[in-house]
Amino acid sequence: MPQMKTGHPLRHLVLVRHSQAGDAAEFAATGQGDHLRPLTQEGISRMRRAARGLHRLVEGPVGIVTSPYSRAAQTAQILHEVFPDAEIASAPTLIPEADPMQFADWVHEQSCPPTLLAVGHEPHLSLLAGWLLAGERRSLVRMKKGGVCCLDVSLGMQPGRATLHWLLTQGQLRKLA
Repeated sequence: MPQMKTGHPLRHLVLVRHSQAGDAAEFAATGQGDHLRPLTQEGISRMRRAARGLHRLVEGPVGIVTSPYSRAAQTAQILHEVFPDAEIASAPTLIPEADPMQFADWVHEQSCPPTLLAVGHEPHLSLLAGWLLAGERRSLVRMKKGGVCCLDVSLGMQPGRATLHWLLTQGQLRKLA
């Protein structure tokens, strides 16, 4: 698993839910695992516009970390189009079934840039946000597909230490583009 190289204290964690993917039941009928389910063409198009809006909000050096699932990795690649200097890493701690606290452990092992875009799934991302914001393993935000949640984690990736900066839907990001 590649490590992030830029060594600055992590200040902002931007949680990004993957964009619109194919229907889970239809994809399951193909006999392939859900981890291979890709984004739809509409999901790709919407995320490209949303990524341009996100780029207007995020400043400074950025890193991208993604769940290894196809739809999240595709979303991360779209983000990389507007953040071309960002390194991309894959973290199994961002899969839907992972314990959100394991992601904090993963981050502690990295040398991250000041802003980290973490691409994953629900309910994992909202549980992670709840743990970081209130120290409780419960959803405090609703992450729609392609939506983002920016947390100030300058006090550390510890339970109850983060501050919510903004929570935006994919549609709101597209309007910023």
